Amino acid sequence: MEETKKTSFGMKLFKVLLAILVPLLFVVLLAALFLKLSGADPISEVKHLIFPESRTSQQSDSSGTEETAQLKQDLSNAQAQNKQLNRDNKKLTTQINDLKDQLEQQKNDADTSSNQMKSQSETATQAMYAQTYRSMDPAKAGAILSKLSVKQAAKYINYLDDKTKAAILETMDPEKAAELTKLLEAKLPNTNTTESAGTSASTATTSAP
Repeated sequence: MEETKKTSFGMKLFKVLLAILVPLLFVVLLAALFLKLSGADPISEVKHLIFPESRTSQQSDSSGTEETAQLKQDLSNAQAQNKQLNRDNKKLTTQINDLKDQLEQQKNDADTSSNQMKSQSETATQAMYAQTYRSMDPAKAGAILSKLSVKQAAKYINYLDDKTKAAILETMDPEKAAELTKLLEAKLPNTNTTESAGTSASTATTSAP
């Protein structure tokens, strides 16, 4: 009798457990099916529910990896920009140096041109003085030079050829002529060309209508 009661109690308990476990198992399977359809891993989700710290650790690791990758990308971009800036700086430096060279060349050309013009002007002036004194009577030329300082008179008389110098000095006061003689310069052969050019220019001007 007692064994029958124990058996009856055991069956009731088994039925109760089945009544609880079967719906619970059904709910678990249904939840797993939904998670599978949604693309999630049911096993991973269960692990995360049981061990929530594991998900936090994974998220932290993932976040750290993303930040590291972003920092590397930013560093790479900064290095590329720095290289580009260096290339641009070199180009600008080259252009500036080229401009400086061009300006220096233009300055040198301008100085050369100015010196040439100055030399031509001085040559023309010397030719004019030489032609003027050579065209004058030596006595009159000597009288004019006598009124100038020795230094100034020597400057003008040195524009002339040796023959004209001698003719003018003969008409001057001996003391003045002696002082001028000390300042006389040798007449270079190419200066005759200047005087000839001045003579030709003067002749052409005189003969012009």
